[in-house]
Amino acid sequence: MHATRQIPAIKAKGKVQKAKGKSEVSTRRVLTIGVMVAVALFLAGCTAHQKPSTVETVLATMAKDIVIPMEAENLKNPLAANPEVVSQGKQAYLQSCAICHGADGHGQTVLGQGMYPPVMDLTSPHVQHWNDAEMFWIIQNGVRMTGMASWKEAISPDDTWKLVLFVHRLPELDAANAMKASNPAPAQKTPDQLIAYGKTLYRQEGCFTCHRLDGEGTKLGPDLTVEGTRGRTPEWLIGHFKDPPKYVHGSIMLSFTNLTDEQLSALTAFLESQKGPAK
Repeated sequence: MHATRQIPAIKAKGKVQKAKGKSEVSTRRVLTIGVMVAVALFLAGCTAHQKPSTVETVLATMAKDIVIPMEAENLKNPLAANPEVVSQGKQAYLQSCAICHGADGHGQTVLGQGMYPPVMDLTSPHVQHWNDAEMFWIIQNGVRMTGMASWKEAISPDDTWKLVLFVHRLPELDAANAMKASNPAPAQKTPDQLIAYGKTLYRQEGCFTCHRLDGEGTKLGPDLTVEGTRGRTPEWLIGHFKDPPKYVHGSIMLSFTNLTDEQLSALTAFLESQKGPAK
């Protein structure tokens, strides 16, 4: 009799658990839909097909390094990085990309420097950390608020994969040999030119997304407005660019090992010139 009396209680408990389970599923569904909506909004803020809103402008830079990998997750480069394919990628680059990014990928062109922010240095860690699929998505879709246009109507998917392979080779290639450049080597920059180049690199590398300088940027990292008064040597700054945690314990800053010695010197010169607001 005792066991028999327990049956209704057991059934009732089962119904409660089942209802609870349905409630949890519903909650998960709501959360999933919410996440999907948020992702859709972020994705909309990362393509160059539509005019951005003010909110999108604020969020786009923060979101793109999270959203682009999600969007490109199921893409895979079908091509091998053999010399013939890379050479074909080079031709696509020269035809479509060099006008802004330069023949060597460093972005030192009139058009590229006229954008705000300036075009990215394609040899930089900021660009090179994207894998083939992510870079493919960027080239095909563009990135809003950066000047990077969508190329899906002009460059075929096959040529885009070739272009991706070439861009990933840029840090390894000597610009003069890779591009067969006929221009003579540029003269050594003056101190003022080096500082100006460093200012450009500061924006190209997205330093303002973590640091504040002259009232612009965020406060995730130290304010660099008075960096030149801290007494750090050029050797320390360059070493810090190459291996941040070695110089600042617990640093989450990306290493800038793909930058050339001249670029590191330029960034250092720019930061050393930051003495605070003029009095």
